[in-house]
Amino acid sequence: MSQTFTVTLRFQFPSWEDRDGIRYEIRARTKSEAIKYAKVMAERDGHIGGHAAAHGRATFKAEG
Repeated sequence: MSQTFTVTLRFQFPSWEDRDGIRYEIRARTKSEAIKYAKVMAERDGHIGGHAAAHGRATFKAEG
């Protein structure tokens, strides 16, 4: 049975518009699964990997 998690991506050095984090609503069975899916989506959206390294470390937190 899956539920909806809010996964928040935060950066060590965020830009002004990302200071509150980037949120993803993910349907998954567990928090770790939700974070896994959010990482794929964040990479696809260009938020992590490549030139996004200028923001420093990226952390993900799942709630829900």
